[in-house]
Amino acid sequence: MKRREAKALGLFTYNTGKPCKHGHLSDRYVNGAHCIECVYIQSKGWRQANPETYKKSWKKWLESNRDTHTGWVKKWQASNKAKIAIDQKNWEKANPDKVKAKYKRWREKHPEKYTARNVASVARRAKRVPKWNTSDDRWLMAQFYDIARLRTKATKVVWEVDHIIPLRGKEVSGLHVPSNLQVILKSENRAKRNFVSANFA
Repeated sequence: MKRREAKALGLFTYNTGKPCKHGHLSDRYVNGAHCIECVYIQSKGWRQANPETYKKSWKKWLESNRDTHTGWVKKWQASNKAKIAIDQKNWEKANPDKVKAKYKRWREKHPEKYTARNVASVARRAKRVPKWNTSDDRWLMAQFYDIARLRTKATKVVWEVDHIIPLRGKEVSGLHVPSNLQVILKSENRAKRNFVSANFA
């Protein structure tokens, strides 16, 4: 395609099918007819040679174009889900210590979510998580663990989230759903064991 044809169609880039003077077969910008690969290499070289200037100019641009940048990122992520997943997996394999440290920071920042996730995992293994649980249900269940954490912090006595009807009860088994959760003292939870809560019975 010729540049004037791409310009008439309102395109941002075009491809002549021929390499640029540096041998790149990439597309070219309609505005200026510059090779995209050449522009990228030149820009990367300038950024590496002027890191502080680049950081300041990028920060200034981002402050006034936050929505535009967010739109670009979301569009790119939506079109490159497979690549992102592969890159993330490769990074985790190459950086196990960083992954461990990152997960530790997340656990410390979100203890209630960490506990809720662990309990949900146990419930899944016990096949007690119904398929009809929604994102709102999962959010609500996380709140139970947050309440237990806050009560423990306020009273200096350990509170826990209990399944009113146990997931693996001796008499009957319940489900991991919001209506089957309650916040009780750890001592009460241990005394209850795998029996149905007295409040329910």
